[in-house]
Amino acid sequence: MDFLTHLFLPITVAAVWWPEVFESPAAVALGGFGLLGDFDKFLGVPGLTHSLVTIVPISLAVLGAEYWYRGRLAISPVVVALIASHLVLDFVDGGPVPLLFPFVETGIGLQYPVRTVFGAGPLGVWWEGPIVTLRTTAPRPGHNTYGFIKGAGVVSFLAFVTVYWGLRDRRTGASGGGNA
Repeated sequence: MDFLTHLFLPITVAAVWWPEVFESPAAVALGGFGLLGDFDKFLGVPGLTHSLVTIVPISLAVLGAEYWYRGRLAISPVVVALIASHLVLDFVDGGPVPLLFPFVETGIGLQYPVRTVFGAGPLGVWWEGPIVTLRTTAPRPGHNTYGFIKGAGVVSFLAFVTVYWGLRDRRTGASGGGNA
C-alpha cells in the first residue's frame, strides 16, 4: 500500500465518523498516525510496527495519556483508529502483516486471484479461480522500499479533498454551487 493511501483513506473515513474532531483544519495532521505502521521499514525491523504486540501498548498509552490529561477521551480514539487502519489496509492489500511479531514472524494478507474470462460461460463472461485467498509469508528482512504514489493513493487524496471540503462547507453553510 502506498504512502498517500495510508495517509488519506483513513483520515477521510475518520472525518466522516468524527466530524467534530475535524472542525479545526489542524486536525488533518492526525492523518500522520496512519503512517506509523511503516516506521518499521525505516528502522529495518519489518513487522515491529505491524504487530499487535507493539500497536496495542502504543494505543493504550495514547488513550491513557489523553484521559490522564483531559479527564475524557476525545481525540485519542481517532488516533488509535488511524494507527489500526494501517494494519487493516496492509492486510487487505496482501500484507504480510505479522500480527504477533516478534513471537511469530509469519504475516498474513489477502490476495484476489480471480480472473475474468471473456468468451466463456453461458453469458459470454466467466470467472475462474477463487475470489479471495489468505496469503501467509514472512516480511522481507531489513530496510524495504515503500511506494509513494499509486493510483489508489491519488484516488484517496481526491476523496479526502472532496469529503473534507464538503463537510467544511456543510458546517459553515457555504455552497459550492452557483446561483441561477
